[in-house]
Amino acid sequence: MFSLRRKGDYRLQFTRALKRPGKYRVELYLFTPYEGRFSEWTLSEQQFFFKALEHRFRLLGHPDSNRAGKSGSSFTLLSPHYEIQYGSWLFQYRASIDHLRQQILNAELANEPVKRALRLIQNFAQRLRKSSPTQDSHHRYFRLVDIYFSWHAEQFLLECMAMEGFSELDDDLKQSIREFLEREYRYRREMKYEPDFRGNPTRLWNRMSLYLRLLEFPVVLRSKVSELGSGTRKVVKAMTTMLVMSLFTYFLFNTRANSQQLSLALLLAIAMTYALRDLLRDDMIARLTGWLRKGRPRWKVRLLMPYTNKLLALQNVWLDYRKRPDLPQAIFDRSSTWAASEERQIICFRSMLNLDKAALVENQIQERLSLDCEELCALIQATRNQVFTWADKNDPFSAIEAHPIDKQHDYDLLLVNTEISQGYSSAQRWRLRLGTSGIVKCETKNIDWPTPEEQGSKTFLERVSHRFRKR
Repeated sequence: MFSLRRKGDYRLQFTRALKRPGKYRVELYLFTPYEGRFSEWTLSEQQFFFKALEHRFRLLGHPDSNRAGKSGSSFTLLSPHYEIQYGSWLFQYRASIDHLRQQILNAELANEPVKRALRLIQNFAQRLRKSSPTQDSHHRYFRLVDIYFSWHAEQFLLECMAMEGFSELDDDLKQSIREFLEREYRYRREMKYEPDFRGNPTRLWNRMSLYLRLLEFPVVLRSKVSELGSGTRKVVKAMTTMLVMSLFTYFLFNTRANSQQLSLALLLAIAMTYALRDLLRDDMIARLTGWLRKGRPRWKVRLLMPYTNKLLALQNVWLDYRKRPDLPQAIFDRSSTWAASEERQIICFRSMLNLDKAALVENQIQERLSLDCEELCALIQATRNQVFTWADKNDPFSAIEAHPIDKQHDYDLLLVNTEISQGYSSAQRWRLRLGTSGIVKCETKNIDWPTPEEQGSKTFLERVSHRFRKR
C-alpha cells in the first residue's frame, strides 16, 4: 500500500517500498469535476505527464545487510558504493521518520510514537557517526549527510515540541529530547558545522534543500524516457500524404485531359484542395495514429543504476483521458456512488514496472509518485462574490460582515496497485478539494474493493460475461 504525504500547497506524494522482484502495476484515476471534452481545453496528455506527474525510484538499502557491510574496511574504499550506501541509509531513515510524522499528525500527540522517533534518531546518529571516512570525496559526502541529518532531526523534534499536547507527555521523554538537542548543538560546534546553520529561515531551508538534492544524486535511479509510436505516426503521415496526393494528381490529369487548358476555376480548386489538406492533415494523422496504438503504452522508461548506468528495470507508461463507461469493470462498478455522471472526465495513468532480480540484491527500491495540482488549481476561476451575515446571529441589528467566497472543486483520486505474481490488487481512495491557492482538503475515503479471495474466485467466463452485461 502507498502512504500519502502533502508536499507544500499543491503537491501530493505517494510512496511505498518494493522488496521483491517481479512486475508491478500502478493505476491512478483522477476523477475531475469537469464534463465534456476535458483533454482538448486543458492540459494535453503529454503536458500532464511531464508537468503534473512525477514517477521516480530510488535505492533504500537493507537494514541488516547495511550493518554487516559497514564493518568491512574495504567497503569504505569503494566509490560510488560509499555514497550509495550512506545515501540509502539516510533516505531509509527519512522514510521511517515521515511514517511516524504521519501517525502523529493523524492522531493526538502521544508518548509511544515520539519515543520511537527519538530512539530512531539516536540510533541513526550513532550508526552514522561511528566512523569517519578518510578520503576527501567520501568526507565531503559524509559531511553533507551529517549536516542534513542534524537539521532534519532538530526540525522534527521542534515540530513535536510546538504541538499542543507536548506538555502532557512524560517528563522523562521531554527531558530526553532536550538533552539530545543540547548534545547535537555541542556536536555542531565541535565539527564546525555552525556556518551551515546560519542565516534566516528561508535561506537555511533553501540551503538544506540543495544539500538534499546533492545527497539524492547517488541513490535516485536514472530514467531515460522514450516516446513510443513515433514510427507509427511517420507511417501514417506518409500513407495519408500518398493517398491525398494520388487523388489530387488523378483529378488534375483528368481535368487537364478534358479541358486542354488551365482555367481560373481549376487553379482555385487546386488552392482549396491544398488548404483543405493542410487543415485536416494533423487531425487525421493524430486520430489514425491513436486508433492504431489504442491500448499500447505511450512512453517507455529505462531505469538505470547511478554512476554505473546498469539497467535495473523497464517501465511502460500509459496516460489518457476517459469517461466512466470506458473504465475497467471493477472501477466502473465501485465508482457509481461518487462519480455517477457518465460524462465526467477521468485522467487515467497506468504504469507497468518490470523489476529485475539484480536490482534487489543489495537494496530495496522506494517508489515515489508525485501529483502536482497547480495546473488544475489554475483552471478554477476566481470569484468576487460575497456572503453577508450579521456579526451577532442572535442580534439582527448588529454589524454586518462580508465574507468572500473561495471557489473550490472536488476531485476523487483512486490508486490501484497490483503485484502480478500475487494475482490480486488493492485500492486506496482520497477526496481532494482544490481551491485557487492550492489543496484545501485531502481526506481518505473507504472503497469497497474485493478481497484477494473474491478476486481469485472469479473465473475467466465470469469476467467475460460481466463485461458483456456492462455493455
